[in-house]
Amino acid sequence: MKIIFAIGLLVLLSLGYMFSNESNVYTSNELPKPQNPLRNSKQLVEKVNTLALDFSELDTPYSLDSIDTEIAGLIRVDDAGNLIIDGELKSFIDYFLSSVGQVTPEQALQRMRLHIHQQLPKLAAQQAMTILTDYLAYKEFAFDALAQEVDSQRSEIDAQYRFEKLQQGLQTLYDIRRTYLGEHVASAMFFEDEAYAQYTITNMKTDLNNELSDNERQIIKENARQQLPQEMADIIKHQEQQVTVMQAYNNKLAEQPTIDVMRDFAYKNFDSDQAEEIVNDYQDQLNLKQSYYRYNEALKDVYAQNLSAENQEIEIVNLAGSYFTDEEYSMVKAWELAETRH
Repeated sequence: MKIIFAIGLLVLLSLGYMFSNESNVYTSNELPKPQNPLRNSKQLVEKVNTLALDFSELDTPYSLDSIDTEIAGLIRVDDAGNLIIDGELKSFIDYFLSSVGQVTPEQALQRMRLHIHQQLPKLAAQQAMTILTDYLAYKEFAFDALAQEVDSQRSEIDAQYRFEKLQQGLQTLYDIRRTYLGEHVASAMFFEDEAYAQYTITNMKTDLNNELSDNERQIIKENARQQLPQEMADIIKHQEQQVTVMQAYNNKLAEQPTIDVMRDFAYKNFDSDQAEEIVNDYQDQLNLKQSYYRYNEALKDVYAQNLSAENQEIEIVNLAGSYFTDEEYSMVKAWELAETRH
């Protein structure tokens, strides 16, 4: 199933950074360079514009990854009949472009063109096709401009290098958008992307500043989050809270607490359904460890019988079957393998 992100999320990778719904910003110098599927985008649009507007095509499936999905974004007009330009328009375009590979660029453009002319009045449809043409030119140029090599080994160990590369890439995107789309259209379509980009850059720069105290860092990051659109800020705050809670959960697991201590922790930090699942899972882990202990004690008796290798293996398999399910025994074998490596 295809997933379309409402905002561009920046993901820090060991080999560089990528910007969602964009071309790959950086590629490793150890990987083959990807081909640009939107090469000669202007000619692609001109070719598609010669095709008939056969709206019956909209009754046929678009692509395999679009099955059981709704078209992301919206195309709509204001009271004067002009196209509304915003992030919804960008999401609409990206929804269809994200299937290129399963469909040809021409098929993606034709499907968008049919929706545009079916849903919009003539003036707005013309405006949408103009913006689509400019957007494709931006995507084409951005792909080539940003598909540059990085030092993957340095990227893994040098946070300042990663920061500089990301900052350069985001600034390049910012400039290219305005070159091909103009200030008004670029700002309207990429408002959320650029707000999140600025937030990320501020956070990374703050983390790299060793002169700041932990409290000063927290204040700067909180101020940066408050500059985000409210919905985005709420999502990020929730994600950060989840990360903190999950880290606390992992720390609690490492302490190997009693079931009562884990139950108390779970119901204080998670909703009731999650807490119940955590407690049940932890109880299963404790039960399995008890079975593993008893199994190991019984195993000593098998070894003490001085059986042949073949018979000993049969006895061990039978013994394991009396203590574990197949799934549990797979976990036990993993534990045993881990123990032999230490």
